[in-house]
Amino acid sequence: MDKLIKKLAKKYKLSEFKTELIIKSQFSLLKNIIEGGDFESTRIKHLGMFTVKKNRFKYYKNGRRRKEGGSSKDVGNP
Repeated sequence: MDKLIKKLAKKYKLSEFKTELIIKSQFSLLKNIIEGGDFESTRIKHLGMFTVKKNRFKYYKNGRRRKEGGSSKDVGNP
Protein backbone atom coordinates (compact mmCIF):
# COMPACT_ATOMS: atom_id res chain seq x y z
CA MET A 1 0.00 0.00 0.00
CA ASP A 2 2.92 2.33 0.69
CA LYS A 3 4.13 2.08 -2.90
CA LEU A 4 0.69 2.99 -4.18
CA ILE A 5 0.44 5.98 -1.84
CA LYS A 6 3.89 7.25 -2.85
CA LYS A 7 3.13 6.83 -6.54
CA LEU A 8 -0.21 8.64 -6.34
CA ALA A 9 1.20 11.40 -4.13
CA LYS A 10 3.93 12.08 -6.65
CA LYS A 11 1.55 11.91 -9.63
CA TYR A 12 -0.98 14.34 -8.14
CA LYS A 13 1.56 16.48 -6.25
CA LEU A 14 0.02 15.81 -2.84
CA SER A 15 1.61 14.87 0.45
CA GLU A 16 1.72 11.18 1.28
CA PHE A 17 -0.40 11.91 4.36
CA LYS A 18 -3.21 13.51 2.33
CA THR A 19 -3.04 10.77 -0.26
CA GLU A 20 -3.38 8.09 2.40
CA LEU A 21 -6.38 9.90 3.90
CA ILE A 22 -8.06 10.04 0.50
CA ILE A 23 -7.51 6.33 -0.12
CA LYS A 24 -8.64 5.21 3.32
CA SER A 25 -11.66 7.54 3.50
CA GLN A 26 -13.73 5.40 1.15
CA PHE A 27 -13.15 2.35 3.33
CA SER A 28 -14.06 4.29 6.50
CA LEU A 29 -17.31 5.33 4.85
CA LEU A 30 -18.00 1.74 3.80
CA LYS A 31 -17.35 0.53 7.36
CA ASN A 32 -19.77 3.10 8.79
CA ILE A 33 -22.47 2.11 6.32
CA ILE A 34 -22.08 -1.59 7.09
CA GLU A 35 -22.04 -1.02 10.85
CA GLY A 36 -25.27 0.94 10.50
CA GLY A 37 -26.87 -2.32 9.39
CA ASP A 38 -29.60 -0.76 7.27
CA PHE A 39 -28.40 -1.28 3.72
CA GLU A 40 -28.68 -3.80 0.89
CA SER A 41 -25.36 -3.18 -0.83
CA THR A 42 -22.74 -0.50 -1.34
CA ARG A 43 -20.67 0.04 -4.46
CA ILE A 44 -17.23 1.61 -4.58
CA LYS A 45 -16.54 2.73 -8.13
CA HIS A 46 -13.83 0.67 -9.87
CA LEU A 47 -13.52 -1.63 -6.85
CA GLY A 48 -16.76 -3.53 -6.52
CA MET A 49 -20.02 -4.16 -4.73
CA PHE A 50 -20.01 -4.87 -1.01
CA THR A 51 -22.82 -6.66 0.80
CA VAL A 52 -23.36 -8.45 4.09
CA LYS A 53 -25.61 -11.48 4.13
CA LYS A 54 -28.68 -10.85 6.29
CA ASN A 55 -28.08 -13.98 8.36
CA ARG A 56 -24.58 -12.65 9.28
CA PHE A 57 -26.03 -9.58 11.02
CA LYS A 58 -27.18 -11.76 13.92
CA TYR A 59 -23.50 -12.26 14.85
CA TYR A 60 -22.78 -8.55 15.05
CA LYS A 61 -24.13 -5.72 17.16
CA ASN A 62 -22.96 -2.10 17.07
CA GLY A 63 -19.93 -2.97 14.95
CA ARG A 64 -18.76 -5.61 17.39
CA ARG A 65 -18.78 -9.36 17.01
CA ARG A 66 -20.79 -11.15 19.67
CA LYS A 67 -19.55 -14.38 21.17
CA GLU A 68 -21.92 -17.17 22.11
CA GLY A 69 -21.56 -16.27 25.80
CA GLY A 70 -22.93 -12.80 25.13
CA SER A 71 -19.69 -10.84 25.54
CA SER A 72 -18.33 -8.87 22.62
CA LYS A 73 -14.92 -8.06 21.18
CA ASP A 74 -13.80 -5.89 18.31
CA VAL A 75 -13.91 -7.74 15.03
CA GLY A 76 -10.26 -7.01 14.25
CA ASN A 77 -8.87 -8.05 17.64
CA PRO A 78 -8.14 -11.68 18.57
